[in-house]
Amino acid sequence: MYKLTNAMIQNLEKDLKIFHSLFRGGRCEAWQLEELVVRAIKSDHKKSERVDWIGRGHDVDKDIQIIETNGKVNDIQIKSGKIEKSNMVVSGHRLGRFKEDLSKITEFLNLNKYDTFLIPYCEEEDELGKRFIYKIFYADSNIFKIDNKWESKIGKKGGETFFTQNSKGVKIFLRPSMSWQIWYEIPLSILTNFTREIILK
Repeated sequence: MYKLTNAMIQNLEKDLKIFHSLFRGGRCEAWQLEELVVRAIKSDHKKSERVDWIGRGHDVDKDIQIIETNGKVNDIQIKSGKIEKSNMVVSGHRLGRFKEDLSKITEFLNLNKYDTFLIPYCEEEDELGKRFIYKIFYADSNIFKIDNKWESKIGKKGGETFFTQNSKGVKIFLRPSMSWQIWYEIPLSILTNFTREIILK
């Protein structure tokens, strides 16, 4: 799995500092993180990968493609996500094009081969001021595989949601009211591939 070097992370931290010096309203969004991660990868002059930024939102299977000098191709998605208690919550593809066909949706999602950079964000504030905190996790495509049946659930407001939980313990939700967008709740306990926090003040 492709990982950011220390030099890349340092450059990402530098760019995030600039972002938060300009915009105090909250997180750097996923589409902005994509571009900053590409900049960070290109900044490490000891490495000479070719990096293509695909970046077209939830309708493609990768945001970044990295081709290493040995020819290895790395397809990567960037997800900002949010940590809620003991889970990472991230969104994915909008799947309305499959016309409510759960079999086709499952087949499409399970064909995806990309790895994912999960970069959740939170804020902390105390007497010393506000801090913007990003973490970097790496997840391979197997974490997102669907290997159990879907169940239909009716929400508190009456809307239907489809739910399954895979053998990795990841809870997966399809929300028809949100253009059939897919959502994942990933236990932090299976995201052991964690680099470090970027803490900005």
